[in-house]
Amino acid sequence: MTLPPPTTVLTAEPERPRRPSPFLELLLFLLLAVTLYVAVQATAVTIVMVRAQQEQPGVPWDELSRKVAERLQYSVSFLVPVQIIYYVLLLVVLWLLVCRLRGESFNAGLSFHPFPAKYIGLGVLGGLLFAPLIQFANLLVPPPEPLLFDKLFTSQTAVLMLLSLAVLVAPLMEELIFRGYLYGLLERLCGENAAVLLSGFLFGAIHFYQLSPGYFQMVLICVVGIVFSAVRARAGTVVAAIAVHFGYNLALSLLYFLSPHFRNLPP
Repeated sequence: MTLPPPTTVLTAEPERPRRPSPFLELLLFLLLAVTLYVAVQATAVTIVMVRAQQEQPGVPWDELSRKVAERLQYSVSFLVPVQIIYYVLLLVVLWLLVCRLRGESFNAGLSFHPFPAKYIGLGVLGGLLFAPLIQFANLLVPPPEPLLFDKLFTSQTAVLMLLSLAVLVAPLMEELIFRGYLYGLLERLCGENAAVLLSGFLFGAIHFYQLSPGYFQMVLICVVGIVFSAVRARAGTVVAAIAVHFGYNLALSLLYFLSPHFRNLPP
């Protein structure tokens, strides 16, 4: 008596979540990012205006708004907390787009993959060495007048707040946005080389206002962004770009902290 061959049981593969169009997702992110930025800035200014009106009830609203705008334009104690709040809310937006819209894990969606510690150290070292080269180029072609960003350096306290933001917050948040999220979308849209260039340019573009009217400095910050993007593309993880960005900002911060200009500022 012969036994029949075993029956093969076919199991359906689990259905993968359908990814939205990268172009539409890019437009959605840009819309949300700009809307969120305007909303956070408007809310913060409104709170300051209401408090100012309570303290000066007899001042007309137009005059009060002009005084508040002048005071807040270069107020680091206002700008830094507002920027941190914006970063936190933008991180929530990224989570919603990656985890809810795409159905991916947050780490995978932002290419936050493990990276050997020794290479992280090399990345930080690379950033430390890269920053003086950019600074030297800045000195070769100085801006025609002081940059808007330089006007924030009004005291040692203001400088320390800005440098803390630049070293402790900006490398992580900016890399998650530009080399994690945006780079991934652009790579799906137009390939690796174009993603390196476009994400680097977008990174530079958000700093254009701070660097006005230094057009050469605007070009340099785009070069910096492209280098960060190239590191991310080469390593295959945003962790590498975070390491280089951290080293770069740390070097620039140390150079300024040790400069005579910082020592001559009021406390």
